[in-house]
Amino acid sequence: MAIATERRADVSVTIGGREITFETGKLAKQADGAVVVRSGDTMVLATAQGRMEPREGADFFPLTVDVEERMYAAGKIPGGFFKREGRPTERAILTARMIDRPIRPLWPKGYKNETQVICTVLSADLITAHDILCINGASAALMLSPMPFLGPVGAVRIAIIDGELVVNPTLPEVEEHKELDLIVVGTPDALTMVEAGANQVSEEKLLEALDLAHDEIRKLCDAQVDLQQQAGKAKWLDDSVTQEVDQEFGDKIRERISSDGLRAADLVIEEALGELSMDSTEEDVLRQVQRKMSLAALLERIRLELVLQPVREQFESDLRALTDAEQDSKELKSAKRQLLFDRIIDTVKLPFPVGPSAGEGEAAVVKDSITKSYVKKAAEAVYKELVRRKIAVDKHRPDGRSPEEIRPIECEVGVSPRVHGSGLFTRGQTQIMSLLTLGTAKEGQRIDDLSLESDRRFMHHYNFPPYSVGETGFMRGPKRRDIGHGALAQRSLEPVIPPTDEFPYTIRIVSETLESNGSSSMGSVCGSTLALMDAGVPIKAPVSGIAMGLVKEGDDYVILTDIQGAEDHLGDMDFKVAGTREGITGLQMDIKITGVTREIMQAALEQAKRAREIILDKMLEAIPEVRTELNENAPRISTVKIDPEKIGMVIGKGGETIRGLEADHEVQIDIEEDGTILIYATDGQKAASAIAAVEALTKEPEVGDEFRNAKVVKTTQFGAFVELKKGTDGLLHVSNVGPGRVGHIEDVINRGDILDVLVQEVDKARGRIGLKLIQKHENGNTVSPEELIERAKDAPPREPSEDRPPRDGDRRGGRGGRGGGGGGRGRDRERS
Repeated sequence: MAIATERRADVSVTIGGREITFETGKLAKQADGAVVVRSGDTMVLATAQGRMEPREGADFFPLTVDVEERMYAAGKIPGGFFKREGRPTERAILTARMIDRPIRPLWPKGYKNETQVICTVLSADLITAHDILCINGASAALMLSPMPFLGPVGAVRIAIIDGELVVNPTLPEVEEHKELDLIVVGTPDALTMVEAGANQVSEEKLLEALDLAHDEIRKLCDAQVDLQQQAGKAKWLDDSVTQEVDQEFGDKIRERISSDGLRAADLVIEEALGELSMDSTEEDVLRQVQRKMSLAALLERIRLELVLQPVREQFESDLRALTDAEQDSKELKSAKRQLLFDRIIDTVKLPFPVGPSAGEGEAAVVKDSITKSYVKKAAEAVYKELVRRKIAVDKHRPDGRSPEEIRPIECEVGVSPRVHGSGLFTRGQTQIMSLLTLGTAKEGQRIDDLSLESDRRFMHHYNFPPYSVGETGFMRGPKRRDIGHGALAQRSLEPVIPPTDEFPYTIRIVSETLESNGSSSMGSVCGSTLALMDAGVPIKAPVSGIAMGLVKEGDDYVILTDIQGAEDHLGDMDFKVAGTREGITGLQMDIKITGVTREIMQAALEQAKRAREIILDKMLEAIPEVRTELNENAPRISTVKIDPEKIGMVIGKGGETIRGLEADHEVQIDIEEDGTILIYATDGQKAASAIAAVEALTKEPEVGDEFRNAKVVKTTQFGAFVELKKGTDGLLHVSNVGPGRVGHIEDVINRGDILDVLVQEVDKARGRIGLKLIQKHENGNTVSPEELIERAKDAPPREPSEDRPPRDGDRRGGRGGRGGGGGGRGRDRERS
């Protein structure tokens, strides 16, 4: 239900020395909730919309979150042929996930209404990050809406700048100081989500950052509550209305179920709601919605209560025995679970009718679908309760491991013969194969989004095919989860990737999930580290990762190392930590409950560090250190530095020179603006010859330099013009051929001959380079200057030629534009 109103309101709060404002009532008034969040010149419109009716047959909360990065926000036109935004950018998807994860748990139990949150970036100054504004805006929009959101949540970013923790740093500061990039989301009472990339930061420093973040988050939550009080809509699910309908209809619902069964209780709801009329007001409609949702929630709770007790009494021992099946294979565990749940559904005795009777006065033989569904829900609730108690109170994990025990680990490198590096990491039933490719600088990824990042030379991509969990499914590109997991591993590895000046390659790693039962993302970190070391990438330190969990029942709790599927699903907190022996490089944490104290988090991080070090030791058994040589299939990259003003000389007209170099030496050449030339070759010999060619091309000839295998490009009566390098010729005068007289140069040297020459004169002012002959190459042999002089003596006489220019006057006629008798840089190849 969306009714446009003019309830305008705005609030502001100062976070980290910068003002954040929330404004509502001006834009998108027909949305259930809409708010514009602004800081600096960055502005985000966040909207929330929901349906009043639950989705039919849904067994999950149908929440969708979208972040729309509009290029106009930064004054850009989208690239590509269509010139409009298409699928979301990777950064937009990651931001959407950071909104979804903290708000998804904050809804009434059993709420199944479709809900959509859309954050549109309207303005981006590339100073204030829009992701933090999106998270805060989404929460504020939900608070303003009539949907029963149990928020608010606030979000801040923490960085380390010059050794100090800074709240909400600017984008340039984050780009420059990469010690820590931490995003923290929480309610006034507890943190709910943490996402971080770090440069080997200590656990203690991280906890200090979390404490600082929570203080600022409380301010943001207070501002959202203030905004809601000014302009928020009445909630569809109101506690006072729920209490009222419970008192009025709770007993009636129980009586109807006792006499007629679970399905018949729907009639009580229909009778309680009444009907609207043409005279009904907006308040009547709202009241009807509130009563309907409260009655639905009340009915759900009473139905489950009445089924839960009989299931617990009759089958608790059987369900407790099923908790031991977590140690069995997936197939056996699934079969046991199915058999027991079918038996519970078929045989449980309930104190009310379970379906239509077979005849008058006879009890029902078969349970109806509603009764079956609630028996299954009750059995699952009892099972979850037993597993959690077993872990937290009895200190027994479902698969029999101790709290800090890691499943068996196997590591292998070089598993794929043609790729440039590969690693296979197996931990229990989780198996990841990471495959690495080294590429040229041109093969890096161009980034076109609302950030300061323009290109990326290290990429990690994660794939999760359905066979990895024994299922079938469509293969239609990466899902949001795949992108999120890939980004987490990439963020965890980036701090140890060598800089471009040490290792000028583009690096791409693809992690293929072959099996999955517990943190394939951290398996990707481990597998990728193995692949990097196998490829010979000089990483600063190896990185390992581990998934941790927490189960808390009252005052009893246990921290679990290396959680698998059931522990992740049933736990209260799961967090993934990656790092070196020196500190943390990546962190992702989701907390589902309050009461997770600083002491618990500190103990969890210390336990995770012990686990990371154990895994690192296992990895280093497979490959103790980075390989000293690149894989034989990997390209070789060499660098040479030239004067930036000579870049055009290497490129040549229309790229002719650089293409010729690439073809002649079978290499690929990249040129950077600072004059660094990257040469990619399949072997060192080709790279060396290409480097020599580039150096020869860009080096200014000096007196004493020798040029081997230089080609004669033009002859005149008084000498020969010899190409020393592309774009530079020198003059070999007839007097410098040898120790004697040569009447005409063509008596001994012709166009196209190959010579070795020595530079004996450089006149930069007049552009002349004078040469002296060392030797001539002829039919595979060399001819000395003395022998050439002897040949000249036997040469037949020639008619005088107009070729020689006069001593004064215009000297261009016989030189093809080359200038005076020295030598020059002209490119006219006409022979006189």
